[in-house]
Amino acid sequence: MDCYTYSVKGNYTRIPFQCNTVNGSANLLTGEVQYSAYGYKPDQSPTQGFLVLFSVGLAAQIALSVFYRCWWTLPTLAAGTALEVLGWAGRLWSIYSWKWEINQGGLWYSNFNAYIMQICCLVIAPTFFSAANYILLGKLIANAGPEYTSLHSQSFSTLFIIADIVCLVVQAAGGGIAGTANTSSGSDTGAYIMTAGVVLQLVVTVIYIALFVEWMWRRSHCKPARKQYNPFARFSKKKGRKQPIKNDGKSSSLAMGEMSPTSAAHINTTLEAQNDNHYGASSLDALSEKKIKLMCGLISAGTFLIVIRSFYRSVELSNGWTGRIATNEPLFCGLDAALMFIFVYLYAVVHPGLVFGKRSIW
Repeated sequence: MDCYTYSVKGNYTRIPFQCNTVNGSANLLTGEVQYSAYGYKPDQSPTQGFLVLFSVGLAAQIALSVFYRCWWTLPTLAAGTALEVLGWAGRLWSIYSWKWEINQGGLWYSNFNAYIMQICCLVIAPTFFSAANYILLGKLIANAGPEYTSLHSQSFSTLFIIADIVCLVVQAAGGGIAGTANTSSGSDTGAYIMTAGVVLQLVVTVIYIALFVEWMWRRSHCKPARKQYNPFARFSKKKGRKQPIKNDGKSSSLAMGEMSPTSAAHINTTLEAQNDNHYGASSLDALSEKKIKLMCGLISAGTFLIVIRSFYRSVELSNGWTGRIATNEPLFCGLDAALMFIFVYLYAVVHPGLVFGKRSIW
């Protein structure tokens, strides 16, 4: 029987080599048991467990989005959870496709398409979760104090969603290159591009956190931003905007006259921000402090989970597919799977529709 291995130069050129017909034996080249792609054989129990958990989470996200009529959570929270389901399905596919390969010195081999499927889906999924956070904070700012941020509420969600799409495209491009590469160096290049996308997402998240902290601080100290950056002002829709709150002449003038210049300026700034708010917030439908604190807590917890996971992925992929971190399954389950599982269920228990859904029950 003629067997082969690949040249060590990384160009996947086949060269004749001895067959290894002893299942599960040490590789004839390295002297150790070898596994293709993963560098280990994925454990079936956690794989099946996370697949079931994310499937239940997906059903919950879809049901809650429909129940609350909070449609923007479908292409964000539900879509991200769907990618988690596909990713874990890919890992399960890998497990079921394991077989002993007598070539290359003898190694355990699994379907490469299944491997690429799980890599791409699980790396990209949190990008959709970040998008949900961006939209949620944009709505919160618009309804609970649009005057307290340096980035105007008209542009807040839009700007971060555009940045999120860029991160998604970069990560998807890296996954595509890795999946179609004909050389090991090409596959590593794909990993490095995906790393760049994850790092970019981390940078965007840090900026997002800074603006979130600024908004909370200004709001708690009642210090409106002196100037707001609104790069998308020219594209804002004028239809459906609320009419400015008009003064009634003497009574308003008298009221303003009784206030200090600082207080009067603060009220004017607040009214202008509310009237120019594309989410349509007003004093009549202002959120209660309890709802605001709940959403702030949700955003803080969700962002923390995404940051930890993104940092882990950045370090993991920076060493390519065969690095010590990339081939450590318990670390992957703890710093990626478990964190995203918590995120999905956290946003199911405290769904944004509780506050911003068209059928809010609270």
